[in-house]
This record gives sequence, C-alpha cells and structure tokens, in this order.
Amino acid sequence: MPRVLKQGQHADPLVDPAPDRALWPARQRRAFVSAAMDLYRESLQFTGAGDLRAAVLDDLSTFFGLAADECARRCIEWEQWSVEEWTAERRDSEEAMTAFYRATKSWAFDLLWYSYLQAMGYAYPVSVAIAQSVPRARSGARHLDFGSGIGATSQLFTRLGYESDLADISTSLLDFARFRLERRGDRATYLDLNFETIRPSSYDVITAVDTLVHIPDVPAACRMLHMALRPNGLLFANFDVRPASAENAPHLYDDDLPLRYQLQRAGFEPEENLDGMVTRYRRVESAGLAHALRGTRDVALYLSPLRPAYRALRHQLADFFARDRRTKASVRMG
Repeated sequence: MPRVLKQGQHADPLVDPAPDRALWPARQRRAFVSAAMDLYRESLQFTGAGDLRAAVLDDLSTFFGLAADECARRCIEWEQWSVEEWTAERRDSEEAMTAFYRATKSWAFDLLWYSYLQAMGYAYPVSVAIAQSVPRARSGARHLDFGSGIGATSQLFTRLGYESDLADISTSLLDFARFRLERRGDRATYLDLNFETIRPSSYDVITAVDTLVHIPDVPAACRMLHMALRPNGLLFANFDVRPASAENAPHLYDDDLPLRYQLQRAGFEPEENLDGMVTRYRRVESAGLAHALRGTRDVALYLSPLRPAYRALRHQLADFFARDRRTKASVRMG
C-alpha cells in the first residue's frame, strides 16, 4: 500500500512508487520524453556527481554544510521547517514578510527537490511544458524568471538559447541559485529586487510560476511585468491560491479570479492553459478600444455575480477531463 503524503510533504522516488503515466495528460507525456526535458535534467546534473538525486543532494549539502541524508530529510519534510521560519517572527507587514523571503533556507530544499521530482516523473514538468510553448530562441532573445527560486527554469532557458535573468526578493535563494549555476558553468544575470529594478521592454518571455500569490501588491507587479515585456511578448503565470492555515500563510490569497482580472487589466491576454498548471499570456496594449472591450468581458468573467458559475464550470471541465483520462487508461490496461 503506497503511503499517503501529507500536504507539504514531498515524495521520495526511493520509497514511493512512480505515478501511472497512463493517467497523464498528453502534454505531460510529451514533455517527459522531450529534448527539453533532457536539457532540464542536464541542468540539475554536474560532472562527477553521480545520478540526479546525488547531484541535487550534493548541491544542498555543499552549500548549507549538512550531510546528504539530512538534506534528503529536509527536502521531503520542508514545509514543517518553513512554518518554523515563518512563525519565528510576526509577519503582519510587508516588511516582515519580505524578511522571511530574504532569509529563507527551507524553500531552497523544497524548490530543488521539486525540480528533481519533475525530472523523475513524480511532479508535473512545468518548466519543460513552458519551454515547449515558447518560440525558438532568435539572436538576442531574452527571458526573465520572476521569482526565480533556485534557478532551474533559467538554466533551461539558457540551454534553449535565451539570455536569462533571475529576479527574486529572496537574497538567500539568489545566493543558492548563483552557486548552482556557477558550479555548472551557466551564465545568467541576477537581480535582487530589494535593491535592483527590472528594465522596461527587455524581455521576450517572462516566467512567474508560483510567484504572484506571494506578492502583497499584485496590480503593481502585473504592471511592472507588462512594462518589462517587449511588444507581443509572452508571460507564463499561475495563481497557487490556498485556504488560510499555518502551512499556507505565505500564500496571501484564497481566490484566483480577482488576481486573474488584475493581470488581464494590466495588459495580458490569456492564450492557452497548460493542463491547469500555468497559463500562457500574450502582452497586449493596455489602452484603447480593444482593451476596453476586453475589460468588459473580464468584469463579467471575474468580478460579476457570474463568477461562481464560471468557477463551477471550470471545475466541472477539469473533473470531466480527469475522469476521461482515467477511463482511457483503464481501457488500455484492460
């Protein structure tokens, strides 16, 4: 009987059975066997490290001065440590929340292990799915990873031919990302958003995965991202909203629809939903008649009394496609 993982507890490929790939949506199956996934795995590896697990644990062990077994334990049980970091001080102001992000260690263990799980087929390969949805890099193409964490997405984009900038308010995560990338000879620019700003009209692609729900002023962040993109540039973003609890305290919102409205009001038009994990947005002009018409639509979808019906429809469709995948998988196995 497979063990049941608690919220915030990561799987361990040495202990937990691999997920049934027959239940994966088609995009996930394509991503897992793609050339982009090969590049992603390459970004986690380094010469002489052994397998991917050994490479990931060696990164953590070398940087934080902990034994590999202890690093593995902290990766799997990262959330308990994160709660301890969060509750060590009052977090009732933007400055206090920023202090958590600037110094956190637990998130380095969470994010790097999650990257490892993606490479092993134990988690949805978000970065690779995004990579398969962007244009081939032309000369001078630039990528910004907004909320870059441990830098795995930026590494993938550099291997795809983009120039990549890592931007975060977490000084501790930027320091760890720099260590990882320099260890592998990857070149990138690092922007500590406590002191540095993002240049306008600089990027062709921006990724903001699991980032915007941690930002108190979402409208301002959306406007900044709009200014940072070149005309017709792409933004990949999601809203990992969660109900209030001690474990979910860094997730500042429990309703994604107002956040989606703010993103689209800033001048982003949704183009494609990648299996419910992240949405691809196109930068559009944030003024003029077309923008006004989109605004009328967005009010109806996100801010009007139709919101509950819209949300229910989305959930029903998601449940339908999940059941359809399970049924097809059962037929194949039968």
